[in-house]
Amino acid sequence: MAISSMIIQPVTGSINMVSQALSAISGVTVHSVSPKQEIIIVVEAASLTQVNEVARTIEAIAGVLGVFPTYITTADEQEDRIS
Repeated sequence: MAISSMIIQPVTGSINMVSQALSAISGVTVHSVSPKQEIIIVVEAASLTQVNEVARTIEAIAGVLGVFPTYITTADEQEDRIS
C-alpha cells in the first residue's frame, strides 16, 4: 500500500467546491484546511502508480492551481512488525 499526504492549492474562493470534489475521489481523505487556505489531504492507494493517477485526477479538478506531495511511503504494516 502507498500512502501520501498532499497540499492542494485551490483558486481563491473555491475551497468548498474543491474539497467536495476531493472527497468524492476513492482513497482520498480531506484532512484540513491550512490558515493559508491550502487543503491538506491523505491519499491511500495500492501502489505509487495509483497515487500518481490520483494526483493527475486532482490536477484536472476545476479550481485546483497545484498539487504538492509532502510525504510518500510504501511501507506495509507487516514489514513494520517485530517478530
